[in-house]
Amino acid sequence: MRPDSLKDQERNNAPMVEIFGGVFALLLVLFLLINTFSQMALQERLEGINTNQNFKVAWGVQGVGYTILVFPDELHIVETGEVVKQKNICAPRSPFATYARKIYSRPKQQLIFTILEGSVKTMAIARDCMRQTMPNIQNNLTIGWIIADHELLKSVSLDDIPPHIKRTILKQSQ
Repeated sequence: MRPDSLKDQERNNAPMVEIFGGVFALLLVLFLLINTFSQMALQERLEGINTNQNFKVAWGVQGVGYTILVFPDELHIVETGEVVKQKNICAPRSPFATYARKIYSRPKQQLIFTILEGSVKTMAIARDCMRQTMPNIQNNLTIGWIIADHELLKSVSLDDIPPHIKRTILKQSQ
């Protein structure tokens, strides 16, 4: 090999290294911009997370529902994070009864019970409690329900579940 050809090769590779360095720098700037915009969008989404709107589910004809998780021995109110034992569902100052009155005091609103395995009896107690404590709206008392079997729970991304509910579901499944 001749020394002149090595020098020629170095001269020919120098522009390639400069181009690669420039492209790398542009990609780095692009990455920083994308990261900044996605961070701003995430922050915007997190700021609004404390509003009641995030707990509403479109349900029925122009109505909305609020989710209650039903376990065999307790209810979990998703919006407030409160847990109500089965024996206290209809107690005088029950968080469930208070919450149900708040929801049904507005038009086209209802509770949606997510019934986990073995929880139908607990949901029936809650339904009967609403009938007893709100006799004036008994004719308009509508509820929704979802049967949450193992297949449904597998399809739900645990990252989308609020932390207090995630802990409960994982505890109940053990």
